[in-house]
Amino acid sequence: MNFSTAASRDVKKLLVYRIGQIGDTVAALPSLWVLREQFPAARIVILSEIPGKKTHLPPETVLPKTGLVDGFEKYPGGSSLKNFLPAWRQIRALSRQGYQTMVYLTPSGRTLKQRLRDRCFFRSCGIKRLLGTNGFAQELRPRQADGTLVVLPREADTLLARLAQDGLPVPPAGQGRMDLCLTAAERERARQWWHANGNPATPQGWVAVCPGAKMASKLWPWERYAEIGRRLIREHGILPVVIGGAEDREVGIKLLGAWGGGLCAAGQLNVRESAALMEKSRFYLGNDTGVMHLAAAVGRPCVAIFSSQDWPGIWEPYGTGHQILRFEVPCAGCRLAVCDQELKCLRGIEVQRVYAACLAVLGRA
Repeated sequence: MNFSTAASRDVKKLLVYRIGQIGDTVAALPSLWVLREQFPAARIVILSEIPGKKTHLPPETVLPKTGLVDGFEKYPGGSSLKNFLPAWRQIRALSRQGYQTMVYLTPSGRTLKQRLRDRCFFRSCGIKRLLGTNGFAQELRPRQADGTLVVLPREADTLLARLAQDGLPVPPAGQGRMDLCLTAAERERARQWWHANGNPATPQGWVAVCPGAKMASKLWPWERYAEIGRRLIREHGILPVVIGGAEDREVGIKLLGAWGGGLCAAGQLNVRESAALMEKSRFYLGNDTGVMHLAAAVGRPCVAIFSSQDWPGIWEPYGTGHQILRFEVPCAGCRLAVCDQELKCLRGIEVQRVYAACLAVLGRA
């Protein structure tokens, strides 16, 4: 008998282990909705690491406060003994609360050694059932015979496939539920921000621009965003609006000066308010970062500029209608946070190519 046939009857509390930041949380949305539908009466709690930096935003800043999950728990991240003991105490405390079933929604790049360690750790803490531990690829970062990178499935679909291994019914690939359940208050806050910043008339609409990213190896040169924005304003009457965190505000202000107009919402709205604002945009233009995943979650087509530091496919925005831009180089798949090759993969993505992608998205719209 599949676990799914008895799940709703047996499980009253469900612990979900998911680490990472905005993009990781958005990628888990379809799986979280599957769990909510499969376990409608269960208390679902997300277990994630304590963020290492202020710019690292945990699941509770992204997910709705009601309707999907019921709570959030934290543990100290890292593998040192200093962090291990408090983490072990935290998980033991959760097991005493009756969390005997855990859903293992760790990133698909988790190595076998890490997975075995996690399994032993959670078993030792009293967790009796572990879901989502099967279905990992034998080779996590595969290459073709000529050394080029294999295109991987999107992370959201990989997580769903792992749930399917345990008998849970999941939607077909690419059709998972990407719903942030934005509230009327969050949409009103976005509207108020717009009005407080001049309420500009945008008969041709506006574009959400994100020139930032958590990794320096993912930053397309800001001067190229400046040129794209100028052309969108001059040739199409489309207003560029910078979206991001407080750390992106400096480059946002520089872009406004280069554009001779536009707005900068970076650091002015929280994660969910930013998503609510982007609901009104025509499309997203920016780097491979959390804002891109938020834009896709609210149904916006993305013109997404990817470095070649990671494998293609896995972190592409969910859904259809996106324009993905990459430039392959011999060092593709380096996984470096800071490039040591002068950002050749990003500098190889020319302005005209990105501008053409913007026009393609506008043409479909």
